[in-house]
Amino acid sequence: MSLVKGENFVFYIYDGGTWKQYICARSGNMSITTDTIETTVTGSGNYKTFEPTVNSFVASIDGVISLNESGSLAIDELQALQLAQTKLLCRFTQTSEAGDIYTKECYFYITNSTDTGSFDGIATFNLSLIGTGSISQIFTPPSPTTGTVYRYPAVGSTAPVAAGTYTVTITGLGSKSILAVFKDGVGNNDIITTGTPVDKEVLYETNGADGDFTWAIPFDGESFFILYQNI
Repeated sequence: MSLVKGENFVFYIYDGGTWKQYICARSGNMSITTDTIETTVTGSGNYKTFEPTVNSFVASIDGVISLNESGSLAIDELQALQLAQTKLLCRFTQTSEAGDIYTKECYFYITNSTDTGSFDGIATFNLSLIGTGSISQIFTPPSPTTGTVYRYPAVGSTAPVAAGTYTVTITGLGSKSILAVFKDGVGNNDIITTGTPVDKEVLYETNGADGDFTWAIPFDGESFFILYQNI
């Protein structure tokens, strides 16, 4: 069994040459519908018959409002895209605890945006989107391995990191075969061993018996986990 936690279901919008998250999104869903046409004819018995015709899809996202967040999209930016009637390339990515990644990539238009404030609470938002065109499905299994795959931290545990941190040192993770690194449920596309990481890269360096992991973007309340093997 390879479970996906809600926190590892992430929505992205392609903007300015990079994939960006909506900041402070709390939940999201994507619904795919297949229309049908009735094909029942006289003499077919007591049951109707149908044939599929076209597929369509919609999505919604809600959360709390935060403005002026670097590297992410806030409600003011998304409403500007809505008012400009911009077609948005989006991704819904689900990452399992075993490292499987399932991505749906498609185009959407924002059809409704609602921001709500209450006297005794935090302002919230809701976005409704309608899909256009087809859906590309991308499934990425964990890298094939021949030995035991370990997870740091163990399933059910967390590894809190202070805000503003770029580099995390993990005791005992030096000289390992690093299979995958996930930050807030998002897999880092490339694990490098030299140079300076950019975008979704993570730099892995052995520091004696320990391992140093450096991200291009500092932590800001996210969690992370690592899949590795002993060499």
